[in-house]
Amino acid sequence: MISKYIVTVAVSIPTLLFTPNPVFSAEQTQAQAQGDEVAAVVNGENIYKSEVEKRLNRYKGIDPSMLQDAKNEILDEMIVQLVIAQFIGKEGIQVDEQLVETAVNDLQENTKKNPKTAGQPLEDILAGFGTSVEQLRREIRNSVGLKNYFGQQVNDAVLTEYFNANKAAFTGEEVKASHILIDTRNLKAKKDYAIAFDKIHKLKEQLNGGANFEELAKANSNCPSAKNGGDLGYFPRKGVMIEPFAEAAFALKVGEISEPVQTQFGFHIIKVTDRKEGKPVALEAVKEEVKESYIEDQIQDLIEKQMTAAKIEIKGVN
Repeated sequence: MISKYIVTVAVSIPTLLFTPNPVFSAEQTQAQAQGDEVAAVVNGENIYKSEVEKRLNRYKGIDPSMLQDAKNEILDEMIVQLVIAQFIGKEGIQVDEQLVETAVNDLQENTKKNPKTAGQPLEDILAGFGTSVEQLRREIRNSVGLKNYFGQQVNDAVLTEYFNANKAAFTGEEVKASHILIDTRNLKAKKDYAIAFDKIHKLKEQLNGGANFEELAKANSNCPSAKNGGDLGYFPRKGVMIEPFAEAAFALKVGEISEPVQTQFGFHIIKVTDRKEGKPVALEAVKEEVKESYIEDQIQDLIEKQMTAAKIEIKGVN
């Protein structure tokens, strides 16, 4: 995995060559020069509709009815990446370009070993996903920059405290859960959020009254898991589900049903149907895993805070 490799190398190799992380890309500059329409403004910086359109390649063959959802998802991703880049620039976080190039080269070597991509230039493979080598480098810079930033804060005391507070994440413990999702990602008006909020609470009232969870999930959930009664299978405490969801699931006993939980996807009701207990483990045996998890949690917290503080104006990608 590139991300894991970057963390390991970035904290152990002396920095030889630094360049500041660019916020504007060549694509943005070109779009601006051509008078392209603006899709969003993030802290005074523009994201252009043409950039969103380029990235639609990853959704080839998508049902036309889902096209707008795809555009919104791409725009959301681009906003997050720009907010991260702005933070890195503001904090003066520098990134070793040799690490960036190493990560790009590693990815290129991996594509050569994959029968599905062997013989294809990396540029063509990325273009098929609606991105470019330049965009890949920017995202790697963001990742390396944030991991270096938080990696410098790590010491034994920090890791011990984090490990003791999150032991379930490292013992191999898993829960099996089902959920009902009321998706709010594409809602624009407050009244629509109110309707979604009211719906999830009415579903919880039905469950409290003895309604069958699986049947309610099949009839009401907006997640693909609805066809299976909301069943998501087994998952660990960290690394698979987003944090608010995983935290709520692991707080439940088998058979218990959560109160409504809000995530970036919408409102959820979670039911834990089974649990696999983990085995006791010492910090020293999983120290690198604990360190990586700590840094990832810090990055997620930072992104959430920066997104909340950012001045974001969505103009749309219709």
